[in-house]
Amino acid sequence: MKNKAVITRMIFLAILMSFTLTACSKKEETISTEPSTEALTETQTEETVSTLEEGMMRSFLTGELVSTEVGREKPFAIMINNVAKALPQSGIGQASILYEAIVEGDITRMMAVFEDTSQVEKVGPIRSARHNYIDFAMDNEAVFVHYGWSIFAEAKINELGLKTLNGLSSYEETVFYRVTDREAPHNVYSSGEMLQAGVTELDIDTLVSDDYEGRLSFYDEDTVPETGTIANNVSIPFSSESKLAYNSVSGEYAKFEFGAEHVDVETGEQLFFKNILIQYVDYATISSEGHQDMTLNGSGRALLITNGKAVEITWKRESDSDHTRCYNLDGTDAQFNVGKSYFAIVPTDFEITMTE
Repeated sequence: MKNKAVITRMIFLAILMSFTLTACSKKEETISTEPSTEALTETQTEETVSTLEEGMMRSFLTGELVSTEVGREKPFAIMINNVAKALPQSGIGQASILYEAIVEGDITRMMAVFEDTSQVEKVGPIRSARHNYIDFAMDNEAVFVHYGWSIFAEAKINELGLKTLNGLSSYEETVFYRVTDREAPHNVYSSGEMLQAGVTELDIDTLVSDDYEGRLSFYDEDTVPETGTIANNVSIPFSSESKLAYNSVSGEYAKFEFGAEHVDVETGEQLFFKNILIQYVDYATISSEGHQDMTLNGSGRALLITNGKAVEITWKRESDSDHTRCYNLDGTDAQFNVGKSYFAIVPTDFEITMTE
């Protein structure tokens, strides 16, 4: 009887060990097939990095893939004449970002930011600087290009010790030229080759700062915002009658002004943008000639419009040496879709019309 009890006990222990080993095996199998969040994050990061070929990067201005050589070069920010007599303009269809804001006399002036000017054969007409556009250029660590300046722009450039490409200079003919089929002051132009000659002439450092990683955030994939207001047609009450219409086929906004298509005469093509940023700021008249000042430091309201939807966001800039950033209402980075952008810097009381 005693031997039988011992045998029974041994069989029980063997069965118990079998269950234990099976359970451990299943536990190990579960762990091996479900990596930790940390491991998943590392894997995704490695995959994201691996998608970029050697020598390539995401553009700071558009989020598109560009060579590191191009992407780390300072862009050119060029003052563009935007009165009816100055139309049609040249080269602006190649700009990565196009700014529009109000200057004196209620007219608007544009600033076209070019990431790569190697293919720009003609750009203009180029006009004089206004001091707040210097802030726009510095936001993008760009070389500022202008033909003359207001007293406020001149003072700011001198105060900051900026090297800019200025038409009223001893090197004017190196960077600028006048056409004969337009009257002054609507006849000043430049080219990518001449702009490069200008930075060489002035010995301007052509690389963005080592720690600059861009101020815009971009989606990895083309995205329609989950929330927001339908914005297939956008009207901005500038004197230029700026309007943008969403094309669902191309996924971009076609631009109009002065009641007609806004066209780059060099290509004959209408301007198209993937993103529209409406930045609301305080404007103030600061001279008897009507020069405008904008409050660009601090924070304020903005609209980010893309793929037919407008989302309320905020903008923030701590100081002149800071870069303007865009945030969602929950404090996370606002994301743009990959592509070109149109930035309208408007007074806080502007009524932007958005319709289906």
